[in-house]
Amino acid sequence: MHRPRFWVVSRAPRIPDALTMGPFNLEEARRHGLTKDHLLGASWRRLGGGYYAFRAIADDPNVVLAAIIRRLPRTAVFSGRTAAWLHGLDLPPCEPVEVTVPLGCSTSRLVGVAVRRSTVDAGETVTRRGQPATSVVRTIADLGRRLPPVEAVAALDMALHRKLLELVDLRTWAGEHPRYRGVARLRRAIELAEPATDL
Repeated sequence: MHRPRFWVVSRAPRIPDALTMGPFNLEEARRHGLTKDHLLGASWRRLGGGYYAFRAIADDPNVVLAAIIRRLPRTAVFSGRTAAWLHGLDLPPCEPVEVTVPLGCSTSRLVGVAVRRSTVDAGETVTRRGQPATSVVRTIADLGRRLPPVEAVAALDMALHRKLLELVDLRTWAGEHPRYRGVARLRRAIELAEPATDL
């Protein structure tokens, strides 16, 4: 007597195309027919703060930044090394992600995000790669004020070589913001920058 054979048909996980382009939250996943249990599968990765991404793109800095900015106030902008990367400089954008919010803004701490509070003028905010960021001048000025001298000069030289700004732009910024912390360090970095790039 032969026993009947049962075949187990394994279904491929359902992956809506719309959810493979960038970060999304649970509400957005449900609109595409997925539940929280589905998101525990190998196809997805949790990014934090209730956001998820298709595993194949979860490590892409653009995806990471898009998820983070959705968790921050509208007035937040990427700054420091993160903004420099958005402007096309070869600096690590997510170690940690750097963000600036207005003074007095109450923002809870986010894992992997360095939040700074500072005044950022309207003219110092731009959009790069679809994300809000400090302008090139403000970005390099901030790096010059905060980074160790060697790193500050390297970032400044990189921006100059790519013709993103001129030294006179930074000198003007330093002159207009004499009370900002680290301006003396920025001025030293300006003096150490490659003279040939200031032509």
